[in-house]
This record gives sequence, structure tokens and C-alpha cells, in this order.
Amino acid sequence: MKKVKVALLQLSTRLGAIEENTKKIIRGIERARKKGANIVVTPELATLGYGSGDIYLDKVSENLKAVEKIKNKVGDFYLILGYVEGDNKGFFYNSAALIHKKKIIGNYRKVQLVNYRIFDEKRYFKPGNKMPVFETKFGKIGILICEDVWFPEPPRAMALRGAGVLFVIGASPYERGKDNVWVNYLRQRVYDNILPVVFCNQAGCQDGVTYLGLSMYINAQGEIVKKGKLTEEDMVIFNIDLDEYKRLRRRDIRLREVRKKVLEDLVKAFEEMTDDTHSI
Repeated sequence: MKKVKVALLQLSTRLGAIEENTKKIIRGIERARKKGANIVVTPELATLGYGSGDIYLDKVSENLKAVEKIKNKVGDFYLILGYVEGDNKGFFYNSAALIHKKKIIGNYRKVQLVNYRIFDEKRYFKPGNKMPVFETKFGKIGILICEDVWFPEPPRAMALRGAGVLFVIGASPYERGKDNVWVNYLRQRVYDNILPVVFCNQAGCQDGVTYLGLSMYINAQGEIVKKGKLTEEDMVIFNIDLDEYKRLRRRDIRLREVRKKVLEDLVKAFEEMTDDTHSI
């Protein structure tokens, strides 16, 4: 049985408090390293903090310096770090960096930006449109950011590209019943793709918003193996059986029966919908 040890840093990071957030992330990395973690994961936008306000436009450079500082603390393990990325055209992205041996070896941009209730991501960020997988010594992994996993397409693309684990980083607020909503969505992606799913979410309270926490690992059978505290900071550590999904897929046809013709017709249906000027 091939295993990988994962540590989820369920942190309470503060919006704009980059120095404080950086110290908290580095302390978490050190704790996880001492416990032998092979992969360490932070919540969404961990360097700059999650919230709403033009601070996202003003502190990107400082956030990028923090990424450099954190990067230099990463040795022979992998870190999935939520941060704000800037490109050479002046656009910003809600991104996740995959860091190994002091180098960024992969980068993912959130594809489903959120613009309802307290969220205002489209004001600050440009959406990504790529759904890559990343090679590690433990095999290929997929990285998703919060709302991305509420849609079936990004996880399916990563499964078809050979991901063995899907990592989801989030900053989802607390509300009554939200824990069940998240469990249902995460489990559905497990069932869709016969893959383990790992969720690392923000915790704590800032600007009147309490964040859910409840980071978790759901195995390829849909069982919750490990779960973090509700709303409080926590470190969640567990081992993932990397061969489990392969054993399950031998008897389960759902992924191997996906056909190109069906996917092509799905794209055609989408184009027909977007071209329909008579829809309500």
C-alpha cells in the first residue's frame, strides 16, 4: 500500500495582515514538517487573507514577497499555498502555488470566481481557464480553489488527466447547515471520479464573518476519514492510501466509460445554450 502523509493548516488568516499571516503559515509548516508531513496545505488566499476590499489591489506586491519568504522554508516536501498572483499584463488571480525544495513547480488559478453575498471576487481577479495536474514523487495531483469543486467539470478534467488525489483549498464562511453542503459536494466529486478529495478551509472570525473550518479528508469510497474543528484553527494530519482509487476503479465503470463523443455533445449543448437569444 503506497501512502502519503498530509497536514492541513486550518488557519485564521487576517485580511491585509501579510506579515502576521506569513509568520503563522511558517509556524504551521514547521509543525507539519516535524510530524513528517509529505504534503502541507493552506487555505485559500492564505498570504493576504480572505475578505472584500481594494486592499487586494494595494498589497499584491507585499503578498508576493511573502510567497518568496515562505518558499524558502519548503524543503523536501510539498506545500500548496493560497495567494494572490499577478501577471505581466497587470491582472490578478486567486491562485494556489505548488512549492517543492524552495521552488514553485506548479500554479493553479481559480476558474469559478464568486460574486454573491459577501464575495466580490470578480472585482479583483481574472478567472483562470486551465485545469492542469501536477507531478509529484507521489504521483499526479489536482488542485482546486473553493467554488471550483461545486462544478463537475474541473475535477473531471483533472481525473481524466491522471490525478490520484484532488486537493481543495477554501475560505468558506460558516452558516447553519453549511457543513452538510460541503460534505455533499465533496462526496459527489469523489463519486464522480472515484478519487480521494482533501479540503483545507479557513477558520476563525474577521470583519464580522466567521469561517467554517471543517477541513477534511474523504477517501475514494466517500468515507470521511479525518475532519478538523468547526470554526477554530486546527492542524489535521492523516495518511492517504494512494492505491485505493485504482482498486475501486477495477470494479467501477463510471470513469472508464466516459466517451469523447458524449463530451463533444456536451460542449455542443453548451454552445447552443449560450447562442439562444430567446432564453429567459
